[in-house]
Amino acid sequence: MDEKQLHYEFMSIPGESHPGLTFEEYRDACVFLLFYHYLCLRYDQKLEDCYKLEAMVRMAVRGKLQLPSFLRFIEAVSPFLHLASGRFQLTDFSFYRNLTRMQSTEKQKSYARFVRKLIKKMNLWDNDALLLEKYPAFFEDLLKEFAGMKKETIISDEALRLYRLFFSRSVASVQRIFVPDFEYGLLYRCMSDHSAGLDISGYDSHEGYREILQILGYMSGVPRDSLHIYDWKEWKRESVSAEKFDAVGIYMPEGAGAGSIMAENEDSRKLMDAIGNISKGELPFLLSAFSMLKEDGVLAAILPGALLYREGRESQLRRFLVKEQNGLDMVMLLPDHILPVAGQKEVFLLLQKNRSRKDVMFFDCSETECFGKEQLHTIEIAWKERKTIPGFCSRVEQPDLEKNDYNLNLPRYIVKKVKLAKIDIEAKKKRIEEIDRELEEIEKRIAMYKRDLEL
Repeated sequence: MDEKQLHYEFMSIPGESHPGLTFEEYRDACVFLLFYHYLCLRYDQKLEDCYKLEAMVRMAVRGKLQLPSFLRFIEAVSPFLHLASGRFQLTDFSFYRNLTRMQSTEKQKSYARFVRKLIKKMNLWDNDALLLEKYPAFFEDLLKEFAGMKKETIISDEALRLYRLFFSRSVASVQRIFVPDFEYGLLYRCMSDHSAGLDISGYDSHEGYREILQILGYMSGVPRDSLHIYDWKEWKRESVSAEKFDAVGIYMPEGAGAGSIMAENEDSRKLMDAIGNISKGELPFLLSAFSMLKEDGVLAAILPGALLYREGRESQLRRFLVKEQNGLDMVMLLPDHILPVAGQKEVFLLLQKNRSRKDVMFFDCSETECFGKEQLHTIEIAWKERKTIPGFCSRVEQPDLEKNDYNLNLPRYIVKKVKLAKIDIEAKKKRIEEIDRELEEIEKRIAMYKRDLEL
């Protein structure tokens, strides 16, 4: 198979039928088996034949691959792959552990049918050298496809392009990055073009997503000691002594969890003391994330647009972020089509530590049809040169923000152009004359009917 055919084979996996399995069960099983296949290809010379994919295929062909035999096979192959790679025990994965606890006979049969079908499919991918080279890219594309099938986990390509643009233009060198609630682990790839040189930290409450990020990092060449993955409780303990980061990427169009802050370090506590006893909502979350940046660090976030104008204590938080910290560099209103959340507006925010300028750039991209190369170039030029383009973007100084009590709602700073439709007066006159003639004809008919009815 050539590269195009192999890519097609990968991308056909999400669309295949999987009777008896939920979407999440099917996705996790695919990720697990594909990663096993990748390890087999990568460490082919170190594995005995009885632990390679072909051995499982032979079991399937002979009808001996049921769920118990599948589990025994993985249990046997796991230590050999661990010895080869020094990193992964397949029996440590949540997918494997969940299968060992399964009691339902029908569900076991569903998994057995699925496993037999997928391993036979993988066995037909006969270009091992090309497959091994392209596996990381194919695997990431597959994850994007799976994410797109569940709105709560998708990050669109257009949103990813925005992150990539501003991370690449805001800081000279990104080495240490942090991604909270990373879900499919795709966002960290936008922070640098050199994933292998990154030191990545993040947390997520979903064990399967943490495992997916481990796999992505492994395939991308991220060293083992450069990938730090926590669940929420572990991160709260670790954040006390965590080092600062060059970049933080946040994607929470649904909003941050009530009462949550990102870090418990000394700077975060000082910041929380400065803003008072408030820890709910997106702004405290954003400020605690801001405290985690190095002196020239950058933070990019997609969050609900309501944080720009909510009143009460949140207006004080905006003042603290904009005036006291001078951290807000850009606000962009996003179009609805690039985000999965319906019924609310979302914004892209760019924050930077120790800025020299005292202004904020506002962009109204709510009607932008796509973030293609041309659109991103226009945004980049306007942002870098701090231009004001009527109806599209505006450079606003802090005194003007203060006049509005730090309400950051875009209509206060960007006046949308009203498109006046050109009216053809002569055509309208002709239409009026036609209507007058039609009314005259109708009145004549009414008079005729009255005569006939002797009314």
